[in-house]
Amino acid sequence: MTEPKSKFDTEKLTEFAISKITEFAKEHPNETFYGFSIDASLLCLNSEEEFKKTLKFYQGKFGEYDTKERISDLKANTGDWEYQGFAEFDESSGFSMDEYNEHYHEDEEFQLTSDYAKSMDKVIENLKKSGVFDLLKKTDNFYANRVEHNY
Repeated sequence: MTEPKSKFDTEKLTEFAISKITEFAKEHPNETFYGFSIDASLLCLNSEEEFKKTLKFYQGKFGEYDTKERISDLKANTGDWEYQGFAEFDESSGFSMDEYNEHYHEDEEFQLTSDYAKSMDKVIENLKKSGVFDLLKKTDNFYANRVEHNY
């Protein structure tokens, strides 16, 4: 039995992301980036410089960001990234919001193997292979992944 055709066009999504990351890299040549994530339909990046500003703000406002674990959690949370949604997938770039919504409303087990999960993992893999992240100034431990969006 063959798998049903994906509702996501991973080639178009990859091309779109490469184009947007390329533009972004030209606009931010002096920042050092530590992470790229796909969060729902959002493309997200964050830099060490912007994270330091966020951490300082949170420590001043809330005071509780003083353990390695809390700081690490904040650093990985795309919702606190300066460049959350610097670009966004839509239907014209090969994204299916209906299919994403189905993924989002299912349980964690389903989410691991949904069409959305497999498709976005493929886009991440394609981006890594493309070398587009080499256009950014990156930390040694730079990562690219997809995250589950939590409201």
